[in-house]
Amino acid sequence: MTKQIIQKMAHIGLVGVILGLNGFFFLFSEKESVSQEIFREKIAVSEPTAIPDARSFHLTLEERSASVTTYDHWIRGASKKYSLDPSLVKAVIHAESRFDPLAVSPKGAIGLMQIDPVTAIELGITDPFNPKYNIYGGVRYLREMLDAFKGDKHLALAAYNAGPNQVLRHNGVPPFKDTKKYLSKVLRYQTYYKSNRSS
Repeated sequence: MTKQIIQKMAHIGLVGVILGLNGFFFLFSEKESVSQEIFREKIAVSEPTAIPDARSFHLTLEERSASVTTYDHWIRGASKKYSLDPSLVKAVIHAESRFDPLAVSPKGAIGLMQIDPVTAIELGITDPFNPKYNIYGGVRYLREMLDAFKGDKHLALAAYNAGPNQVLRHNGVPPFKDTKKYLSKVLRYQTYYKSNRSS
């Protein structure tokens, strides 16, 4: 009699453990599902962007003449610090300023990586015309954009160019001609610099 009671209790206990585990996995998967929904709403990553990856490994003669290795040591240093591909950073610099440390855009963006004056203040850059400070600040900001958009390079670059609010507002890459052209250019430059490490 006692043996049968013990066996029944053991059986009930095992069922309880199994139900408990099922409940845990259900709650865990539900939490995962909900968090992914929130992520999609907040970060606005829904569909892959229509921007094609770069296919060309060549730059035009004019583009090659603008390319320099002058800032490569700072590009490598900043890329290592913020865990970015140096060829991506160099591509951004090429697209943004054509390696002109004194470049100023019509909207007031400054230096090699064309940092907005407000962003420069937020990043603690006291002299945005200084190539080293500009590169380290720009790479840090690009890292922040990649983190904000969960590593999606297209969205991060679009945010770097048009601003993160525009990416959120359009639920992806904004439909701006300049932004799409910028993305295409950066991706092509990155492909070039990746295959020509000494360039």
